[in-house]
Amino acid sequence: MDTLNSIPILQFSTLTETSLVPHDSSQTIQTCSYRLSPRLIALVQSLSFLGEGDENSYLHIRDFEQTCDCLRIEGISDETLHWKLFPFSFKRKARQWYNRAVGKQQGDWSSLCSNFCLHFYPISQIIDLSVKVLTIKQESKETLASA
Repeated sequence: MDTLNSIPILQFSTLTETSLVPHDSSQTIQTCSYRLSPRLIALVQSLSFLGEGDENSYLHIRDFEQTCDCLRIEGISDETLHWKLFPFSFKRKARQWYNRAVGKQQGDWSSLCSNFCLHFYPISQIIDLSVKVLTIKQESKETLASA
């Protein structure tokens, strides 16, 4: 009997315990045990990034890091805490991106952030913003501050 045919389709869409376990950080955890509380995870999830529309990946990183900076767990670096909580801040397209990209980062938080920001806020948008700044023009009756 074909094993795939014997598995109910619902199980393919259901999160498994292993899919909820974040990837390892490059930083060593110096404690025997730690626990990310469900309330902390819910807080991070409330700031979810979907990867759609006009969401700003740079602002998401800033808000995420500010939230994480309010918490300290002895024996765990800030970078590792960020690494462990980051997947909980994604839904939809952003979660799909994370699942594809995380293994390539080798546990490096800076690399993950850079790739996330560039993927969801591409260079073309950065260039467009730079052009707007460089071509700003003050109108005749406009103050410099309002230009």
